[in-house]
Amino acid sequence: MATVQFRITGGEVTPEITMPISATILDLKERIQLFTGIVMTRQTLRFNNQELTNDRTISHYGFGQFVTLVLDVMPLNDQFPKFYILAKYGNEQSKMIKVKETTLVGDLRSKIERQFGIPGRLMSLYRLSHEMNDDFPLSAYYVCAGCEVEVVINTESR
Repeated sequence: MATVQFRITGGEVTPEITMPISATILDLKERIQLFTGIVMTRQTLRFNNQELTNDRTISHYGFGQFVTLVLDVMPLNDQFPKFYILAKYGNEQSKMIKVKETTLVGDLRSKIERQFGIPGRLMSLYRLSHEMNDDFPLSAYYVCAGCEVEVVINTESR
C-alpha cells in the first residue's frame, strides 16, 4: 500500500506521521490529535499556503513520498481561555496547573516552582519529548487541556 510521510510544522514540535494515500485529510487530523492532543476542529492543515480539505483523500493532492505541511491551530474561545494541564515530576508527584495557551513557558516554570518547591533554575520542562524554551508560549508546544508537561530536575543549574 502506498504511503506518504508527513512532517507537520507550525510549532516547536514537528511530528512525523505516515499515512496511506487512501486516507482522508480528516484521518490525518485524527492522527495529529492523537499525537498532540489538539482536537481536529481546531486544526487547519496547509500545503504551499493552500488549505487542505477534510473530505479529500491524500492521493487527491498528488503528494510525493515525503511532504511538509503547516498546522495552524485555532485559538481557544476568549470565553474559556484557561484550562488545566498536568505537571509530572517523575513517578512521585503530579499537580494540575491552570494555564492559558498564551502563557509563556517561563511563567509556567514559576508556577511549577511554587507548586513543587523546586527552584526553577534546576528544572527543565518537556512536552512531547521536546525541551521547552522559556521565551515561547505554551501553544508552541501544543499544550492543551489535560495534556502532560514533564518536569525534569537538572544536576546543574540552567
